[in-house]
Amino acid sequence: MSQRTRRFALLLTLCPALAAAQGRTTMPAVGIDHIILGVDDLDKGMAEFASRTGVKPVKGGVHPGRGTQNALVSLGKGRYIEIMAPSHEAGTTGGARTAFTTLTPAGWALHTDNVGAVMATLRGAAFKVSDVSAGARNRPDGVKLAWQTADVDGEGLEDAPFFIQWGAGSPHPSGDAPGGCTLEAVRMTQPDPAPLARFFRAVKVDIAVTKGTARRMTVALACPAGKVSFGG
Repeated sequence: MSQRTRRFALLLTLCPALAAAQGRTTMPAVGIDHIILGVDDLDKGMAEFASRTGVKPVKGGVHPGRGTQNALVSLGKGRYIEIMAPSHEAGTTGGARTAFTTLTPAGWALHTDNVGAVMATLRGAAFKVSDVSAGARNRPDGVKLAWQTADVDGEGLEDAPFFIQWGAGSPHPSGDAPGGCTLEAVRMTQPDPAPLARFFRAVKVDIAVTKGTARRMTVALACPAGKVSFGG
């Protein structure tokens, strides 16, 4: 190896931006952050979760202008269940995620400490990605939570999780939500498993995607009342 080649290799090691330009990008670490269970009435959903699991959720607050409110249950450090329902704010609607009469998996998120870098890496891997957008809500005790989110789009990726980066100083919802349940598995069923399976390989998250006649997400928990599944 020539001195010039060795010097260029050293620059690639020391300069991530230069490495990226040479096609050597690295996906920032990601992991499951939270799972959304949608329902058409928050109190009803909280009662259902408590009855099935033995853990009583706590209300988390309203998403201003989005027509939704939530209740929370911790799944351990850095993970939680978000029960999402309409907030009945004037001029807003909870949308499809909150149209269920019983608790149903309606979305989920992967956490990262650099959502912009995740999007750049996925864009480089030929995924269609959104812009990064900011969100916030106030807890009932007045504490403000802030975050940034982004997601991927494309045929076969309708059930892909979105990405969330919590704001500096924002307490994570898993920290003070009622605990007792842990996440055992997330399983995905798709008519064509290939697009979603490729996405999970790209973000290095081990999620089973099997072939079936319909799109389906199953969430398995271990709780004080025993093993509980939502969806499927």
